Amino acid sequence: MDNVVALSKAEVKETDILMRIKSVLDSKVITSSQMAKEISVSPAALSQVLKGKYAADPSTIIEKLDKWLRLSDEKKAMPNVNPGFVMTETAKLITTDLTYSHGAGEIVAIFGASGVGKSATLREYKRNNNNVWMVTASPSRSSLTECLYEIAMELGLDDAPRRKGPLSRVVRNRLRNSEGLLIIDEADHLDYPTLEELRILQEETEIGMVLVGNNKVYTQLTGGRRNEDFARLFSRIAKKRGLNKTRIADVRAIAQAWEIKSEKEMNLMVQISERPGGLRLLTKTLKLAAMFANNNPITEKVLRQAFNELETNE
Repeated sequence: MDNVVALSKAEVKETDILMRIKSVLDSKVITSSQMAKEISVSPAALSQVLKGKYAADPSTIIEKLDKWLRLSDEKKAMPNVNPGFVMTETAKLITTDLTYSHGAGEIVAIFGASGVGKSATLREYKRNNNNVWMVTASPSRSSLTECLYEIAMELGLDDAPRRKGPLSRVVRNRLRNSEGLLIIDEADHLDYPTLEELRILQEETEIGMVLVGNNKVYTQLTGGRRNEDFARLFSRIAKKRGLNKTRIADVRAIAQAWEIKSEKEMNLMVQISERPGGLRLLTKTLKLAAMFANNNPITEKVLRQAFNELETNE
């Protein structure tokens, strides 16, 4: 009898979990494919479980859905004061460069210190505009073939070939007449053959292209290595933007967005922004401070507490 009661309770719990999940999906706050990705199951398996047609034991998937619901509840319980992306003075400059490249079909280089808001602004521009594709280079994706394949994936060419010749052709054909913008973040990882391929790709398709990274991008493209090999690259750069440090105006814009008005907090925010990581570190500090403040105003004390905790964990 006890086993029957226990089984009944388990079934009730599973039914409740599935009903809550269906309610979340009906509200359109997340798609079933995205939810499946977040719990590491296939969309087909999730669909079958929700319809009661899963052939195997669904308990493992239902347990994952229960954990997803608990995490979702915890996120909702956190103080919701994060303003998200802030259009700082630096972000406005970057947006102007992106708009120019996109509209004119030219190559632009944006380079400088980390943590000044480059990548966040790139993502925001992509969110707000059509035919904007963004890839991030890395040590594992710096070779010619890997970079082209990453671009192909961003373009939705899931069945793209893996050999660089055919791969280059399908990417070129997709970009031609698209009036699009291709953004390469962390472009300092790219070697000369890859940069040269990108130059030719832009020339043949007449899309806008923005190369973003640290000062090595500037060195490679614009002056530090103006030898014969790099001359063609240099001549194709229509516009350059150097961003070497965080601006106080940017910090003030972020403070305003977070509704921080006291000079004490503002001065501490400026000090934090001058550390390695700049605005990225400042934003992390503000997020943690907001959690500590628990829906109360972010004070200098709370801000310092959050910063010290992040510094301790570095």
